[in-house]
Order: sequence, then structure tokens, then C-alpha cells
Amino acid sequence: MNGEIINFLDRYTKSGTPVKDLSRFSSLMHKLGDPQDHLKFVHIAGTNGKGSAARMLANSLTLAGYRTGEFTSPFIYTYNDRIKINGNEIPDSELSRIIGIIRPVIESDITGYSQFEITNAIAFIWFAEQKCDIVVLETGMGGLCDSTNIIKDNVCSVIMSISYDHTAILGDTIEKIAFQKAGIIKDECPVVLYPDNPPAAKEVVEKYAAIHGSKLYIPETEKIRLPKTGTDGCSFFYGLREYHTAMPGIHQINNAVTVIEAGAVIRKKFPRLKENILAQGIATAVMPSRCQIIRKKSPMIIIDGAHNPDGMHALSEFIKTLPQYPKVMICGMSADKDWERSLSYIAPYIDKAFCIDGFCPKTVFAPKLAACFSDAESASLSNVYRKAYVYAGKTGLLLIGGSLYIPSALKKFSN
Repeated sequence: MNGEIINFLDRYTKSGTPVKDLSRFSSLMHKLGDPQDHLKFVHIAGTNGKGSAARMLANSLTLAGYRTGEFTSPFIYTYNDRIKINGNEIPDSELSRIIGIIRPVIESDITGYSQFEITNAIAFIWFAEQKCDIVVLETGMGGLCDSTNIIKDNVCSVIMSISYDHTAILGDTIEKIAFQKAGIIKDECPVVLYPDNPPAAKEVVEKYAAIHGSKLYIPETEKIRLPKTGTDGCSFFYGLREYHTAMPGIHQINNAVTVIEAGAVIRKKFPRLKENILAQGIATAVMPSRCQIIRKKSPMIIIDGAHNPDGMHALSEFIKTLPQYPKVMICGMSADKDWERSLSYIAPYIDKAFCIDGFCPKTVFAPKLAACFSDAESASLSNVYRKAYVYAGKTGLLLIGGSLYIPSALKKFSN
């Protein structure tokens, strides 16, 4: 991404000034011609699993022959990877051109827009210009007051795993967080809910689906048979069909069955999304930094952006099944996460941790992270990868995790 784009985006903070409704972003998009009103969407909210579900659905819709937009967050390696059409990132030239459209509008007032809102606006404009048939749209945070929630033509709402994260903004109870996630439910628009949610979260979603007259679908876990997971992904039967995922971890099975139920809803308006194509899309979907095995041996290297307790618990359930020894972790976490509880899940399975900070704003001081492991030390970004790689040796496992911002930070030092 060129310097001009970076300089422009850096003028705005990640969250902007606080909002209590959608009026700020709605006003901005109205000034820009409301391009989102010319698009159809699949809207995805949740604490964990949003990115994996979005990738599975977008991949499937693309394979079905639909021109498919995909909006996710945060970026993993480059800013551009948040905005895709048919799996291809928005080019720098298009970013620059669309920023040229947006800049005069947002610089003409003193509204405290966020980087996310600006990115969302760029995505809506590009998807509309490129005449996408459908857009798989992931919320940034929550749902009710998330900028993505200004959409009108929603084919299906998908609510993934709900747990504690962003509690300072979304609320300190599961009920409050679920209320925010359920905010994406639209009148008479079908809703698909991830099957393994706390009863309190399920009750909230059920309540608001009923209020909106929206049919609620929850995958029936008793239909899942012969589940298997390994380094090559997962396999399972759901109903009468066998499915595979490229992404490993038993939690990907629940992600996949949620996508299968969402696919059945979407198929009613997008009939080319047949069951066999959906199965192919799930089997070939790969999401960077979601339990991503980038090297299988000598040593095995896994990148996972798990950054909250539920995400780290899911990661630990997979890591503990692997025979590689020693298990080494490059660990960094944001201070606004429940980092101590998160690390309590993974720490028992880590033989050596190299802890880092400074890779993004508000990181936890590395020595504090190190205190959570039985054997750990602080390291600098510039040499942590080499140190951890050498320690893992030919027989070990190197896990890089704790934040979705770590991979891009380490990449700067490994090039």
C-alpha cells in the first residue's frame, strides 16, 4: 500500500469518537450516494468464527458463479485484504481512487470518523461499482451500532459464537453482548445461529428474532456424525452428506454446520449455491491466521490470531492433540482483552514462550505475559522469530498467536 494511502488513514483512529446509533455513518454514506442500497448482503456477527464463516460462504458463492464481495476485519498482512471480490484484494489504484472520492466529504466536517467507517465506506463504493451480486459482510464490533448495520437488503443474518470480548463497549454480561450481536437481525430476514452458544445468548437471539418476525435456524448438532480433526483439517457427516474443512480445529465443524444452514437459506434467492458447491467451498476455504499451518514439520509452524478466552480455548484443544515437542509459542496480546484468562487455557501446553509487545497499540507488557507461562522470556520483534524457530528445532511446534496483528508485524522483520 502506498504512502499516500497510509498517511490518509493514519489521520483517523481505529474506533473514532464513540457512537450511540448509526446516524454518523448513515449521513456519510448518504453524502456518497448510498452505494450499499444497490447491494444484497449476508451479514455476519459474533465474537469468534466470523472470519472463518465469511470465508467459507464467500468462497462458496464465488464457486457458484456469483460476483461476491467480502468485507472482513482486521487486516492480516495488508490493509487491502479486508476488501475482496471473488477472493481478490482491492488494488492500491482502486483504493487511492475511492479515497479521492471520500476525502473531500469527510474532511469538510469535524465528525470523528473511525478507520473502520472509512474502510467500510470504501468497500461499499467498490462493491457497488463492481456490481457484486452479493456481499458477505462481517461486522467490526458488536452489530447494533456497527457501521455495517446500515444495510437494507439482507438475505441472511448469521450470528456466530458469542462470548466475552470488547466488554467496555458491548457490555459486561453475555446477555448485553448478545443484544449487541442480535442488533443485525432485520425484519422478516432469516437468522442462523451458531449451535454451541451459552443458553443466555441463545435466549436473547431467539427473543429478537421473534420481535422482528425472523425465522431462526440453529444447526442440529445431533446430525453431526463421525467428526475427525487433524493437521489437514476436519471431516464429518452432517445429515446424509460428508463434509471436509481445510481449516483444522474441532471448532471449525461448528463453524461449517452454521455455514451449511446459512447456505440453505441463501440458496432460496441464489439457487446456483447448490449443496455440492457449498461443500466444495467449505472444503477449500482458507483464512489466514485461523489455526493456519504454514509449515508441517522441522518444525511445524502454526499461526492463530486467537485473542480472547474462547478463541484461545479452541486453539488449546487442537494444540494438545499434536505430538510435536517442544511446543514453543511467540505470544503477544492486547491489554484490552482478557489476556490472563486467555493464556490460562494455552499455557499448560506450551513448553517455552517468547513474549513480545509493541506490535500494535495497547499491547500487554511482555514480562507480564511471560509470568503466565512455566518457562518464558521477553523478546524483541526483530529477533523473536529466529529465537523461537531455533528453540523449536526439527521435532517441535512453533505457535504464533495471541493477536491478529502479530503476523503483519513479524513479516516486516522476516522479509
